[in-house]
Formats: sequence, C-alpha cells, structure tokens
Amino acid sequence: MWNYFVKGGPLMYPLLLCSVLSLAIIVERIIYYFKIGKKNRIIIPKIDSALEHRDWFTIKEICQTYSSPLTHVLLSGLERFADKKETIEETMESTGLLEVVHLEKYLPVLATIASISTLLGFTGTVTGMIRAFQAIAETGVSSPAIVGGGIAEALITTAAGLFIAVPTTVFYHYFTHWVDSFVLEIEKYSHRLLKLR
Repeated sequence: MWNYFVKGGPLMYPLLLCSVLSLAIIVERIIYYFKIGKKNRIIIPKIDSALEHRDWFTIKEICQTYSSPLTHVLLSGLERFADKKETIEETMESTGLLEVVHLEKYLPVLATIASISTLLGFTGTVTGMIRAFQAIAETGVSSPAIVGGGIAEALITTAAGLFIAVPTTVFYHYFTHWVDSFVLEIEKYSHRLLKLR
C-alpha cells in the first residue's frame, strides 16, 4: 500500500488528507443522525398522543425531557403560546432555521471533498503523463521502463481520487436525504401545533 502511495506522487498527500477528513465527517454525522432518529422514534408517538388530546403541558414536558431538533422547535413555539399565532410561527421558523444549520453541518465540506478529490486525481493524471513524456524527451526512448513511473503516477492518483470521491458523494446524498426527512418532521409537527392553537 505504501509503495502505491509513493508511486502516486506528491498529490497523494492532499488526497490522504481528503480521505481522513471525509471519513471523520461521515462517522460523526452517522452517529449524530442516528441519535436524532432514535430520539424521534420515542418522541413522535408521545407527541401524536398529546396533540390528539390537546395536552400542551405534556408536549412541553416531552420537549424539555428529550433534546432534538424537533423538540427544540416545538418548545420555542410553546414558550410563546400566549402570544399571537404569527409570533409563534415566526419563533418556530427562526428556531427551525438554526436547527437546519446544525443538521447540515459539515455537509458542504463533504461535497467539496468529493469535488476536490476527483480534480486532484485528474491533476495527478496530467502530471503523471507530463512526467512520462518528459522521460521520453530526455532519453529519446519510449520503452515501458522509461515511461512506467509517469503512467503509474497518473493511474494511481486517478484511482485514489475516485476511491475517495465516490463513497463521499454517496454519503453526502444519503445525509442530505436524512436531513430532508428530519426537516419534514419538524414542519409537519410545527403546523399541527399551530393548527390546534
């Protein structure tokens, strides 16, 4: 493995950094989203029951007990429940926007890593081919032994870039879908709460 890394040339170092960052973000986001999903599976049936009985006290108690984006938004509305409906809606919207920021944390970084990894891989292809042609120009010989180093660099960096970019892109889209589902739940229960006001 180290042999391939060395043959890939200097661009393997930024590619290594991209892979480490991508892996760290993917692990962190999986844990974060899994925790939210687990809490929501407990919270939602309780909130459904409380909403059916118009039991604001129980809903507030649930929101204070369980910390999640959904409960933060609902609690912000419940704390202003004595105010006008428009004020409650504005409060929940502003809290919701803050929660979306937390939910989408690091996702732009993942998208950037996917793009950069691909571009670094293609840059390695170009620099590798330049090296191969330089070797031919300097020696006047086009034997595999002469051009092999440059071609190896070109292929290794391209492969490394794609190995990083493909799973990073997959997880980025998976996380985006996860965020969308959380946001839909927040919107759904915010509207239900406002309708019963």
